[in-house]
Parts: sequence; structure tokens; C-alpha cells
Amino acid sequence: MAQYKIVFNKKKCIGSGACASIAPENWELVETSDGLKAKPKKIIISEEEYDSNSQAEDICPVDAISVEKVKGRKVDDENDFELEF
Repeated sequence: MAQYKIVFNKKKCIGSGACASIAPENWELVETSDGLKAKPKKIIISEEEYDSNSQAEDICPVDAISVEKVKGRKVDDENDFELEF
């Protein structure tokens, strides 16, 4: 089963909330010193989570989100390390 990695550019984020509205299971708005910003709840997602996160990527007005397929490795999001398989 494929895994995907969310690459998020927090500096580009304008806090529109579009991602959180389309994919609330993985995106939330949080208060920062720069105002509201989006935040992914996890950066490694499964195939089942790909569609909604890909829609969040598409809807982001400043292109702060990209979803990339993890190639050749399995990533353990909770422990933040890569496992060879």
C-alpha cells in the first residue's frame, strides 16, 4: 500500500482555512504569532487519505501544500523515521 507525504510551507500559508474545510480529518487552523495558520495533523498519509489531502492541495490559494508519493520506503509518522522494506 502506497504512502504519501505532505509537504507544507507554513510561511506561505495565509490561514484561509480552505484545507481545513475540505479535509478536516487532517487539517486544522491554529493560532500563531502571525495569526491563524493551517497545520496538518500528520504528514504521512495512506492511500485512503490521499484524495481529501490532494483536494486540500488543489484548493490552497497560495500553493502552500503539496502531496508527494513516498517512494521505496515506509515512513513511521509517529516516530519520524524511515523503515526500509
